[in-house]
This record gives sequence, C-alpha cells and structure tokens, in this order.
Amino acid sequence: MFKLSFKIKTIIGIALIETFFLLILVLESRSILYETIEFDIKERAHNISTLLATASVDAVVSEDIATLESIVESAMITSNILYIKIRGLDGVLAERGEQAFLDRKFKADNSIAESEIDQSFDTFSEIFVEGYRFGRVEVGLSLAEQKAIIKAATHSLTTIALIELMFVGLFSLLLGITLTKRLILLQEAAVKMSQGETGLQIPLAGNDELTDASRAFNLMSTKISAVTQTLKSDNARMDAIMNTATDAIFMISLDGVVHSMNRATYVLFGVQEQDIIGQSMFDFIPELHLCDIESSTVRHVQRINGVTFKGKKIPLEIHSSGMEFNNQHYIVGVIRDLTTINQLKVELEAVFNLSPNGFLILAKDLSISYVNPAFYAMFSLVTDCLNDHDWECFKGVIAKSMDHEQHKDMKLLDELYTENILYLKLPVEKILRVSRQKIDKTDVDSSDILFFVDITHESIVDKMKSEFLTSAAHELRTPLASVMGFSELLTLCDYGPEKTKEMAGSINKQSKRLKQIVDDLIDVASIENKTLGMLDMVQDTLKITLTELCDEFSGSDNFHTIDLQQPKYWPLIEFDSSKIRQIISNILNNSYRYSPNSSVVKVYTTMKVTEKTSEFGVIIEDNGIGMTAEQLSHIGERFYRADTSGNIPGTGLGISLVKDLINMHNGRFEITSIIGQGTIVTLWLPNIIMNHVKLDKVL
Repeated sequence: MFKLSFKIKTIIGIALIETFFLLILVLESRSILYETIEFDIKERAHNISTLLATASVDAVVSEDIATLESIVESAMITSNILYIKIRGLDGVLAERGEQAFLDRKFKADNSIAESEIDQSFDTFSEIFVEGYRFGRVEVGLSLAEQKAIIKAATHSLTTIALIELMFVGLFSLLLGITLTKRLILLQEAAVKMSQGETGLQIPLAGNDELTDASRAFNLMSTKISAVTQTLKSDNARMDAIMNTATDAIFMISLDGVVHSMNRATYVLFGVQEQDIIGQSMFDFIPELHLCDIESSTVRHVQRINGVTFKGKKIPLEIHSSGMEFNNQHYIVGVIRDLTTINQLKVELEAVFNLSPNGFLILAKDLSISYVNPAFYAMFSLVTDCLNDHDWECFKGVIAKSMDHEQHKDMKLLDELYTENILYLKLPVEKILRVSRQKIDKTDVDSSDILFFVDITHESIVDKMKSEFLTSAAHELRTPLASVMGFSELLTLCDYGPEKTKEMAGSINKQSKRLKQIVDDLIDVASIENKTLGMLDMVQDTLKITLTELCDEFSGSDNFHTIDLQQPKYWPLIEFDSSKIRQIISNILNNSYRYSPNSSVVKVYTTMKVTEKTSEFGVIIEDNGIGMTAEQLSHIGERFYRADTSGNIPGTGLGISLVKDLINMHNGRFEITSIIGQGTIVTLWLPNIIMNHVKLDKVL
C-alpha cells in the first residue's frame, strides 16, 4: 500500500477540506445568486405588468389606442424589457418590442429555468374592472444580464478555486487559517444577501485567490444591488409623477378607508401623511358618494364641499372611478380645489354685471355665450333674450336699432382689434364706441369679445364745449369792444364832463360784465378742480343782499321791472355773501335775457317747515320764453343752453354754477317752466334759528 506522509495527508486533507468548502461556497453562492436573481426578475416582471395593467385600465375599457400606445412607449424606456403587449377582449390593442417575441405564442414562465430556451422571462397581469375581465398585459424581460452575472460569478469562483488548489501544498497551514476566516465572511455575506440585504461588500485583504473570490462576490452583490435599485427607481419615478401633480390624487377602499394619496392631497387638506393614511375619507369629504362608483369604471364627477384639518370648508370637484388591484377593489380619483376658480368667477361676473359698458362674448361657432346686463340696457332689450342665439340673430338686433343714414353695412362689427363708432336710431338715439378682439390673442380659435361704450353724453358735451367756446368768445368780445371803443374815444376826443361821465359809466358797466363772465369761468374751473376753497360764511338775513341786488338790476335796465315782495319776517341763515349775490345775479340775468321788454320779474320769499328741517326760499318768477320738459331735464349741465338760436347771449355756465354754489351752502334749487309762459326758480337755504319764532308768525 502506498503510504502518504502526514504532511501530504495534511496537505491533501486541508486541500480536500478547502476544496469541499470552496465547492460549497461556489454552489451556495451560485444557488443564492440564482434564487436572488430569479426572485428579483419575478418581482420586477410582476410589478411592471401590474403597474401597466393599472395604468391602462381606463384606456383598455374605452379602447383608447393612443393612450395605450403612449403608456407602452413610456414603459419601453425601462431597460431589459424585450416586449410589451396589451390585449383587449377582441385582440391586441397595443404592443412594442422585438418582432420575434411579438409573433410567437405567449406562455407565462414560472422560473428562470423555463426561460432558458428563448432567454425571455414572460409574465402577464389580467385587467379586471368590477370583477369583469377586459384584457391583460403581457411582458417579457431579458435574462441576458442575469445569465451573464451568474456565468461570470461561477467562472470566477471556479477559476479561483483551481488556482488556489495549485498552491495549497505550499501554503496549506496559512491557507487553512485564511480560508476559514474568509469563508466565514463569505458565508455571512451570502446569508445576509439571501435575507434581502443587497449591496454587501466583503473587505478585501491581500491579493490572493480568496481576495479575488471576495471581489467577485462583491461584484455579484453590486450587480444584484443595481437590479434592485432599478426596480426602486421605477417605483420612485411613479411616486415623483404622483407627487408633482398639482391636483390631489387618492386611492381608497370601497368603504372609504384611505390607501394612498399624493403630496397635493396632504397640502389641500392641511394634514400629514400619518394623519390621513388608514383614516376614513369621509372625515375630509363628508358629502362624498361612493355607491355609484364602486361597481363602475365610468368616471364620475362630483362638485361638493370638503373640510380641511382645521375645519375650513373648501369647494371641490372630484373625478373618480373604480378599479381592481391585486384582486382588491378600490376607488381612485382626482380632487381639484375650486376656491380660486369660484372666486374668480364671482369677481368676473360682478365686474361684468356692474360695468356700465356692454359686453358680448361670441364663441368659435358664432354662438352667443354671454351678454352682460349693460348691453341689454343699451339696446333696450329684455334681459337674457339673446341667450342660446347666434351671430346672425345679434346682427339682426343691431340692424333694427342702427342709424342707416350713418351706416351702409355692419362691417364695423366684423373688424378685429379696431375701434369703430356705431350710431343708433331706435329706440333712442345713441352713439356707441365698438371694439372687437380675441379673448386670447395668441389663440385664433379663442372666443371673441365685443365691447360697447356709450359715448352719447361725451359727444354731446364735446359739442356743447365747442358751442361754449363760440359763445364765450362772443360774450367776451361784445363788452370788450365797448370798453375799447369808449376808451379810445376818450383818448382821442375832449368831451364835456357829462359826456365823459356817461362814457366812463358805460366802460364801468361793460367792465363789470367782463368781470362777471371771467368770475363765472374761474369759479366753474375751481369747482371742477375742487380748488374753490372754503366759503366765507356769515350768519345773517338775506334782506339787505336781496334788496341791493333788486335795486341794482332795476337801475341797470330800462326795459324790465323787478317787483320785490318783502316778507314780514326774515329768518337767520348762514351764507357766503359774495356767492349768494353771484347765485341770485345769474338767475336775474337769465330772467332779463329771456323775458320780453316791459315785462315784470317777480322776486318774493317763502318758508318750508317740517319736523326735522326748516328752509327759507327765494323765488324769482318771469314771464319769458319758458322751456320744454326736454330742456328742463338738462338744466344744470355744463355748457348747456336752452336757446340754440344764438340770438340770446350766454355761456351755458350760469345755472350750472348756481347749482354747484347752492349745493355748497347745503341748499337746493327748483325750477319749473312752461314754454311760452315763463320760468320760476326757487332757491332753498337752510334756516339757522327758528325756535324763537312761532310757527303761525312764520306762516
């Protein structure tokens, strides 16, 4: 019998032991690696097919091919997917991948071993909605990378083991000790890896075969970690899409228990994730109806109120539908906060409703989608009479109202981004400024908005201003010509004292007239610019002021007479003497101008006493040309003159100034007139002291 030395036996024994452990290590590592990769590939394939089935539920039910193609196209970006096929009840709805895999008959794999022939791990997920099958998603994942990892790892471990055996004789003792230590590390790492800890790294010491084996193990662990990280990245990508959405997205069970939500949902209700996951959705949306959603894949829309964590009510629009996931039925949906939208609608509606200008919105199909109240008022139309009508109906309304002498057609309504003038004849004459433009100028398909502004008053005022300038120039030129003429005569000729005094009196009279006109102009400008200043108020009666004014006017004109009827009692009032003189002078001037020669202007007073007020009235009555009701309606307007013939001088500022000055005294004025018979003007001023006078004495 051949005898072996103890050393040889020791070396052989150690070599056999080492070989045994290396074999166990290689086989165990390969088995663990194989099982880990097989578990990961199954889990990844299941997750991908399930995710695709969940994402394509609505599109499969509605056979939305475009959406399915988009889902498949996006999913194919993920590495190692050989093909994706989405089937409906009637056949394939969408597919991507290598044609060879798409053409073959599908057979699901339960293990990597069953995938050895075609190197594709095939799996599927059924698409169920409310218990009914609508199709399925078929997915094939490439095993090339996993096979390469297993082969490389096996080859590396085998090579290391063979090389190590060659040197076992020389380093048997040291190798035995080192091998034991490193094998323990490898074993522990393999066990931890089998328990799900990926990415483990064994410390590398030295530069021998076991170090290479440890390096190979580390490489294998890194590859497995990369595969796991890819799966986590896919899940993270989906989470990112959910959490970057501005609308709230939720998934709840059929009894309303919250399963998952995105970040926007937590912000909307003002809660943390731990405060809502697992809680009832009814705590935040008490009015939510689920009975119509549980058994239907049709999208349901509800506009109801929700409640934040702090109890604040918020208007919501909820789009929801049922779905099945992992053989469980859920309700998924999107929540939109309508607070801002509702507020903007209210504000915009208020702006349109309160605006004095007319608005009409014309949709792309030329139907009228909105008309504000001011528009109906402009055209004297019944409110909402244009609702559900079109452009031709609107043009018909305009055609009936417009002034056809001014307009030969209605092209001005069709012009975009321009302003035009529209003249109306019926039911009353009006002048409108019309413009039309796109609501969104960057979108040619957006609705048109027509804008109508009533500029009738502005046009009339402009006309009156022009007439005023002409009248004012005439009014100033006449007395100025007298002043210049008389002064020139006095300069050139030497008249006697009486004639000189007469001419000087005329100059003085015309100068006062000029001053009165200029004072009126200055006062009107000051009132409009609010720079007139405070009134110099005194407490007195109007007896002296009124008597002096009547005397002055009586002596200034030989063609008219003033009949002053003084009352028995003059009440105490508060007034600015100069302004009151200006007010009464303007009224007396008008009475003289518009009354025939040899007529009498009556001036008398009256009282009006109520439980709360006491007023003193000065009445000026003439028998002049009078005014119509239409003319009376414009009395007090700037530059308005009832006489349009131009025969009677005036600026159109007198009564306007009277109105402003009497208002500044907290008084008021009334005017009545009958055409051809005369005018009565009453100036009312509040009394200061009445308690010491008995009512019967006043009356």
